[in-house]
Amino acid sequence: MNWLTARRISLYGAAFGLFFLILYGQELYGSRWFHPGGKPLFLDYGVFWTMARLAAQGQAKSAYLADLVGQHLVGFLDQREPVTFGWFYPPYFFFYLYPFSGLMPLVSYGCFMGLSAALFCSGIYVTWPSRATLWALFGFSGFWLNLNFGQNGFLTAGLVAWGLYWLEKKPILAGITIGLLSFKPQLGVLFPLVLVAGREWRCLISAMVTVCFLMLASLLVYGAGPWQAWVQALLRAHQELGQAGLEHLIKVTSYYSWVRQWGGSQTGAEMVQAVVAVGVALCLWKVWRSPVARSSKYALLILGSLMVSPYVLQYDLTWLAVWGVWWGRGLVGKSQPVEKTLMVMVWVVPALTYVTTHRNWTLPIAQLSLMAAFWWVWRRSQETSLPNG
Repeated sequence: MNWLTARRISLYGAAFGLFFLILYGQELYGSRWFHPGGKPLFLDYGVFWTMARLAAQGQAKSAYLADLVGQHLVGFLDQREPVTFGWFYPPYFFFYLYPFSGLMPLVSYGCFMGLSAALFCSGIYVTWPSRATLWALFGFSGFWLNLNFGQNGFLTAGLVAWGLYWLEKKPILAGITIGLLSFKPQLGVLFPLVLVAGREWRCLISAMVTVCFLMLASLLVYGAGPWQAWVQALLRAHQELGQAGLEHLIKVTSYYSWVRQWGGSQTGAEMVQAVVAVGVALCLWKVWRSPVARSSKYALLILGSLMVSPYVLQYDLTWLAVWGVWWGRGLVGKSQPVEKTLMVMVWVVPALTYVTTHRNWTLPIAQLSLMAAFWWVWRRSQETSLPNG
């Protein structure tokens, strides 16, 4: 029996999407956006807005000292309470945020999230153009979590979606999008590996040129000071992650975090994370050197990118939508019942992760789901080789 039809996907997506929309509306209505004295909301975007304004005022280096003192998000919703945060993005990420830094907070948030959501949704839709795809996106909890946080999950997932879509036929454009993804390097560490393994030389060169251009432009605009401060900030970030308590670790969806949450030492957690990273890298190298379907290669790359880094957060799980369309596209006409169950399971992972975080439950839902999905896609990729994905 085909229980997961396009019609049912649309119905489930519409139902879940409406539910999340109501929750989002309640959060928005009860926040300081509409009620003075209400609870703060979108503080992650408040960090983007505040740091971009610092850079626009010629104080880019100061942004990398944010984690050393309690910060006030000056001008952002009249935020009076000190907010602890760090700024660990490379200096050229300021270029991405500059167009939004001069806008009022609500307008800035709306423009950034709207444009990045358009990039994300369009990348998903062109990969698998159907009405069911749009409804599945509407009901995808990762979409609403990123919107609620005010984070860059749409931007990173959108760049990945378009990069993979263009890789085969427009490798230069694919390389540019992958190069632009480098503002979040912990999510892109596997891309050079797979591009070399797959002999995607034009894409690799294009990505390298894009990164070099961004670095050179940031040096010309901001000088070397922010780069030096960024390196120091990364070193502090590593130390802070090693000292982090449960309230922070529970928000991180890595295997490092899992070990730490369950009482493991920092050294043990780093060893587990390293084993996972090496295993994933070896699997990807083999797959990208083999004549398997591109859909399998891309699906494994997405899952692997969420597995190798010790610092992956809930809003990064928007990437699972990219995995879903590529893996689903490769299964058309030959899927097994268990694979439809797997896709539904992964579809709800962001919501389940969010619930466990707020309940302070140390359940590794994201980590186990990623591992199960990676193993299954790897297994299927070894069973058959296809010329196209």
